[in-house]
Amino acid sequence: MIAWFLSLALNLPFLGGVQDYQILVALGCSAPRYVQNGYREMLAQEILPNLSAKLLNQRVRLTLAPITGRSYTAPARILETPDPLNTPRFKLEREKKGWKQEVLRAFDELRQQATAECTKGTEILAALEAAGERVRGPGYILVLVHGFEQSELVNLYDYRLRLERREVRQNLLERAKVRLGLPKLRGQEVCIAGITAGDDRNANARLTTSIKAFWEELIAASGGRLVGYGASPRVCPFL
Repeated sequence: MIAWFLSLALNLPFLGGVQDYQILVALGCSAPRYVQNGYREMLAQEILPNLSAKLLNQRVRLTLAPITGRSYTAPARILETPDPLNTPRFKLEREKKGWKQEVLRAFDELRQQATAECTKGTEILAALEAAGERVRGPGYILVLVHGFEQSELVNLYDYRLRLERREVRQNLLERAKVRLGLPKLRGQEVCIAGITAGDDRNANARLTTSIKAFWEELIAASGGRLVGYGASPRVCPFL
């Protein structure tokens, strides 16, 4: 019983544990510039204020990674906050103020690099695969993307896919298993925000609903759980 209690205590955030958050965001040629600006605004106004409030009571490890045409090998930035148990309150308050700007600088640097490389395509699945390899324990993955996988595996913007059919989605999952292997999400809670109707804003409700079903099924098959899906990060319960 004592060993069980100690094991539980060591995993509580306020007793020295680290809470992992990953933010995957479409950058470079994987999203129009105005869409990327919208993602940066979401970070600055909604996401980071909520996350920075947590660092007063728990240690936060944030991984910021781009979604591009080569997501799996794209560079990621890891930003970790001090342990609140060993850090004076005034230092935590100062860290809270500076951390937001540090994350936004990392976003700008990653965007600049992704724009310079400008690899075509939007490899959301590969970004999730890389995120799965970074998993160390329970955590959260926020995906800021329009929702349209456009890779060698599939182009979800193709109306001819008939993605509303479950058998079509299952065939795509099987293809992903064979060609790439599914991500190993190991219990991560995943939220996809920034959803749009595509570059020409012409995707109909049936297609966008089917795309949500595809991601929900893929994430479940990968050992994760889709807990939110929509245009705004306000759909994400862990923020």
